[in-house]
Order: sequence, then C-alpha cells, then structure tokens
Amino acid sequence: MKKLLPASLLMMLIAIFASGCTRDEIAAATISIFVILCWGIVAIIGILIFVLWIVMLIDCIKRDNDEFPGTGDNTKNIWLIVLIVTFIFSYWWIAAIVYYFTVMRKKPRKK
Repeated sequence: MKKLLPASLLMMLIAIFASGCTRDEIAAATISIFVILCWGIVAIIGILIFVLWIVMLIDCIKRDNDEFPGTGDNTKNIWLIVLIVTFIFSYWWIAAIVYYFTVMRKKPRKK
C-alpha cells in the first residue's frame, strides 16, 4: 500500500507530461493532484478524530462516576453533556481531545 500511492502519482505525472500538454496545463494538473492529496489527508485526519470522539463518548458512558478525576457527583453527566453539545455545535474534536487528556490519560478506566 505504501508503494502504491507514489507509483500511481508517478504514473499520473508521466501521463500528463507525455500527453503533449503546455507548461501551464502541466502546472495546473500538478497543482490539482497536490490539492486532491491534501484534501485526502485532511479527510483521513478528520475521520480519525471522529473515531476518537466516538471512543471518548463510549468511555464516558461506560465509566463509573467515581472513576472521573475531580470530586463532583455530576462529573460524568457534565462530560456527557459537554461531549454531546460540542458535537451539535461542531466543536466535537476539541471536546474529544480535552476529554482524552483530562480524563483518560489521568485516570485509566478500571477493568
């Protein structure tokens, strides 16, 4: 898989150069390939962070209230509300990262 992407990119560039295109067309095609690759990388990162949010939500649901750092009785409920409300307002990725570092890393779940 690691060798497939560079090989396919090389084949696309060879096809572009061999097609008799002008310099401007070659530059435009190269920029297009670069933009498509950047969007693909951003999409993969977005999917991975969304999976992280789902894992944090499941961890918050399964975790007992005494397993949260802090001394409040409603800590679990507060984190559930924060995770769900930030999803509604499109800040779910921030909530997932904050939950990971403040809850999961500080107090691993008891099995």
